[in-house]
Amino acid sequence: MRHMHATLWQKLEELFARKEGTNKMFLIKQLMCLRYKEGILIADHVNTFQGIINQLSSMGITFEDEVRALLLLGSLPNSWETFKITVCNSAANGVVTWNLVKTRVLNEESRKVAEASSSSHSEVLVTQSRGRSKSRGPGKGAERGRSKSKSKYADYECHHCHQKGHIKWQCDKWKKDKKKKKKQDQKGSLLFLTKPSTLWMVT
Repeated sequence: MRHMHATLWQKLEELFARKEGTNKMFLIKQLMCLRYKEGILIADHVNTFQGIINQLSSMGITFEDEVRALLLLGSLPNSWETFKITVCNSAANGVVTWNLVKTRVLNEESRKVAEASSSSHSEVLVTQSRGRSKSRGPGKGAERGRSKSKSKYADYECHHCHQKGHIKWQCDKWKKDKKKKKKQDQKGSLLFLTKPSTLWMVT
């Protein structure tokens, strides 16, 4: 009976060991393939990374502090290449630490978010400025239209002032004379002659 129990326990240990070995392999593969994807929070990526490290540690697989830091840097995409080089070059004695990398990574995300927000605000201001410029555009267009209209009659002679370059309805002198005549006509129509029993209007 004791021999039977010992044999059964041994088989369970072997089965558990094989399962644990498979889990280790799976977690190692997951750690090596882990890559940060643009658009998600870098904090979530760091937490996923740390979760895998913790599971491996519970199975007896541990990483030195510097190795963990380098693995996290290695999980960042090519768009972070300049950042990764800067962090490595700024490390004391050329040795990066987990706390250093983790802090710098989180700070870099905050900087990018602030930069993107500032850029969006600038784009809004530029768009508004262009809108105001367009709203002032028609006035200038009308002036250009009048200039083109006058140049069209460059060889014509005005029948009113006898100057070339425009026609009668464009003539400034004709417009002034027309207004002057209209005022004189209005004054003439208001002239009254008064007699004892009769009121006459002379036009």
